Amino acid sequence: MSEALPLDSEFDWLANVYNSHGAINHPSELHGLLLGQLAGGQRLDEQSWLAMVIEHMGVEQLDTEKQPGVLDDLNSLYEHVDQEIEQDSSSFVLFLPDDEYALTERLEALALWVRGFLEGIALAANEELAKVDEELQEILRDLIQISQLDERVSANESAEREFFEICEYVRIGVLNLYAEFNEPAESEEQRKPTLH
Repeated sequence: MSEALPLDSEFDWLANVYNSHGAINHPSELHGLLLGQLAGGQRLDEQSWLAMVIEHMGVEQLDTEKQPGVLDDLNSLYEHVDQEIEQDSSSFVLFLPDDEYALTERLEALALWVRGFLEGIALAANEELAKVDEELQEILRDLIQISQLDERVSANESAEREFFEICEYVRIGVLNLYAEFNEPAESEEQRKPTLH
């Protein structure tokens, strides 16, 4: 994945990596798992991240013959996701299939994304999760419900709108949880030494 890759292609790129390896899990769930760990305040080194990808795919190792740059690309993906949520919350997106996919597939991917997120934040924040305020507790309860969404829905305009609203609710909830467990990064102004 080069820097020039458009944002809306990231899901497709990751899905292709998963498909070419015959992965047993869904790429949306991996992104959720990563975001959960980042939101919970945990950062991974390259080795741990790649081990997590391999375990999630259910493969022995990544196929660098078929996809020569896959290791670098996955590391770039990690860096991009980490920087995106830290620096510009407005650009943070969930890795989900786009609206060319059936609504049922997108709902399934959303439920899996949220399941991954809940698993990741539970691993990273552990007992700290029980200490968050009531508003964040409510977000966590809602996320648990969303993770159990039934994808058997009739696709119509109102279902599409509801899906969009749920995605946006998840996105905002994730940002709120991220803010709880991560110190804001210092701006350039704050880092500059002051002259007296």
